[in-house]
Amino acid sequence: MSGGAAAATVSISAANTALVSNDRGDISQVTADPEFHVHWENFDDAVGKVFFLVEANVGGTGWEPIFRATPWIGEEVNNGYIRQVPGTTGQYRVKVPLSQALNQDDRFDDGSGPDASAGPLVIADEQGKPDYSSLTSFPSGLSAFLDGTSMGSASLYPGAHEEGGHQNNYPDIDAGYYGAAADTSALDNPNDGSDKTTEVKLRYTFELQRPNLSQLSYLDSVDFSGLSTDEEKKQKAADELDWLEVSDIDAGNSKIVMNGEDGNANFANPSGIPYNSLIANADNHVGILSTVATFNTKARNEASDSGVTGSSNTNAS
Repeated sequence: MSGGAAAATVSISAANTALVSNDRGDISQVTADPEFHVHWENFDDAVGKVFFLVEANVGGTGWEPIFRATPWIGEEVNNGYIRQVPGTTGQYRVKVPLSQALNQDDRFDDGSGPDASAGPLVIADEQGKPDYSSLTSFPSGLSAFLDGTSMGSASLYPGAHEEGGHQNNYPDIDAGYYGAAADTSALDNPNDGSDKTTEVKLRYTFELQRPNLSQLSYLDSVDFSGLSTDEEKKQKAADELDWLEVSDIDAGNSKIVMNGEDGNANFANPSGIPYNSLIANADNHVGILSTVATFNTKARNEASDSGVTGSSNTNAS
């Protein structure tokens, strides 16, 4: 057991108002490029992955997922873009706008395609929310895709680099999956000479997960050559990594840390928790954090006017 009470925190903020002013009162796109800092201490399980989900609610139209990712934090990193420390006490910090951090991934430029860089997360644009129901590539159906319990690879779905693709899906890094939450109709202002303010909410949900063997096999410091059983591999990883114990490692999909331990919520399937269950249990589990950031868009439709100036350059003689 750890020496103190387990705790975790996350900090994110949003700007107050984004103003667009033009003749028609139209807003063509709303984006977010978040920076965030998640840290935890005194856990009984080591954290080796940080899953996060970003959802948006545009003008009260309802929550829609727009991006998901699961950074692997198998080793300590501290550079100009991220700070990550795995273990029972650790952190994951995106120091710069998320798109800049994502674009440091070598897989965006490995020649295997599509090699398309990441941009800010699209909340709303003129294309709008993708018609997910038209897809046939779901491993376990549409509902499992939308609740996060069965995703498959991001390459199964149209990418942000494709015409009409999911605006926030980046198959290069196997992250994103989703598109915008809405089109911009709820944001536009058709009334001449007026302002229209619309509230936009972003919900960030984090799940702290245990490391698994698949993830650890990619670390240069861990060599599973010649090992045939899961127990041998777990022992090897624990011997090589000082932040890790054998009991921390999952052989299959990574589970949420401290499932059912020390009064934390006990999930029947701790390696496949639906989004709504994560959000509903954010106050009941130390490994789940959920926070909402709110900002406004203001569409200013400039007042109409007309007139004529010039000269006929007449002359009489």
